[in-house]
Amino acid sequence: MFKQTVAISILCILALFACTKDSLTTNSSDSISFDTDTLFFDTVFTTVGSSTRKFKIYNKHNSKIKISNLKLAGGSNSIFRLNVNGVPGIEFKDLEIRAKDSMWVYADVTVDPGNTNLPFVVTDSIEFTTNGNFQDVKLVAFGQNAIFHKSGNGNTSFYIDCDDIWENDTPHVVYGIAVIDTNCSLTIEKGTRVYFHNNGAIVALNKSSLKINGTKDEPVILEGDRLEPSYDNIAGQWQGIYLFPLSIDNEVNWAVIKNARLGIQADTLNSSVSSNPTLTIRNSMIYNCSSIGISGRGSWIEGSNCVFVNCGDYCGAFSLGGKYSFKHCTFGNYSPNGIDKAAVVLNNWFEDNNRNIIPRDLETADFTNCIIYGAQENELLLSKVDEATFNHHFKNCLIKVNTNDVDTESPNFVNCAVNENPDFKDIYFHDFNLNENSSAINLGDVSEVNSDLINLEFDLNNTSRTNDGKPDAGAYEYLAE
Repeated sequence: MFKQTVAISILCILALFACTKDSLTTNSSDSISFDTDTLFFDTVFTTVGSSTRKFKIYNKHNSKIKISNLKLAGGSNSIFRLNVNGVPGIEFKDLEIRAKDSMWVYADVTVDPGNTNLPFVVTDSIEFTTNGNFQDVKLVAFGQNAIFHKSGNGNTSFYIDCDDIWENDTPHVVYGIAVIDTNCSLTIEKGTRVYFHNNGAIVALNKSSLKINGTKDEPVILEGDRLEPSYDNIAGQWQGIYLFPLSIDNEVNWAVIKNARLGIQADTLNSSVSSNPTLTIRNSMIYNCSSIGISGRGSWIEGSNCVFVNCGDYCGAFSLGGKYSFKHCTFGNYSPNGIDKAAVVLNNWFEDNNRNIIPRDLETADFTNCIIYGAQENELLLSKVDEATFNHHFKNCLIKVNTNDVDTESPNFVNCAVNENPDFKDIYFHDFNLNENSSAINLGDVSEVNSDLINLEFDLNNTSRTNDGKPDAGAYEYLAE
């Protein structure tokens, strides 16, 4: 009798368990799981080709679960295709997965890398609705033929090869944050085009260096990877270039950096690490950033023949002290998003996490033969505390300021034209060449040019500044049409 009772009990338990496994959960707290959140099709195609990837859907519950809808978000217009349980399609309904079981989903894509109408990175997603829960798995394929720099394990950041060289034979696409490791360098050769997917960036770590070696005829161009004409002038498409504390000997020559969130940020320098500037930037343009164009944070930056314009915050922000020198540069802020910001800001302090103001010496901030202008009443913001050095000089510059806030009669301003017309060509299309009525014409000091002919004799248009001995302020010489 006892054995019979035990047997009946075991059968009941097994029956109950079987019933539980056969029942269908409709609990809104129950959803499905995946073995990846993003499916990468990372083959670099050289001819028309297809690639297939797969992932698993898991039901980790003790009851069956029903996916009421599984579909390709892009529908019939997508270049991706699905196969679920051996059935091809773009949408599937009422798919059941048994308790503690799984299901394979296959996705494939066909890409013609010569089709320049495709973006470099093609995206879509597979959407799932289960018990009222919405979930998705991203699909990412590389469209045009290019060299793709991305993480091999799905992380947002990755280390590039030490002392890597990016050449101009094929476009480069950065998917994520490309990190230059300690004691390594990245060199980008003339004529190279680098495209960044959303949130893409270049980061240089301690004792690492970035070298951009463009030329006038073959500049290096860094921009977002959306190539449609409607994205030509959209700010904030990628993160920017970040030179972390103790990054050294960074050089940028003949580069165009556009449509980022922040163009270049150069952080703290330690003089025991290098006797050279943190960043030397020449003959370059940074424009249409949603935040700051060029940022120095207690660093050492030297710039010449550069244009920093039309940014949502500041075109040039030089904070936490440091050392800065700019010659024949144009800072112009007419961005519709920069309505409350100056073109240039200097300070000699920072605020810590406890909101304490910490003094930091601004050892030098010299602007010579420059233009600092924009749409606001005051385009030069000087913010200082008395407990630290605040050493700044403006010589032969065209500046727009509120003279009630900035004393342009002080010895810190020499031979400057204040609140006079720069007469730029086309501020909204980032053309900061000079028209004939510009007050920047003949404003510059030729002795500054003669002291550094290698870098200053010619402007961004390759026009000589020494022909008449009267160089113009800013990055461009006026040329009569």
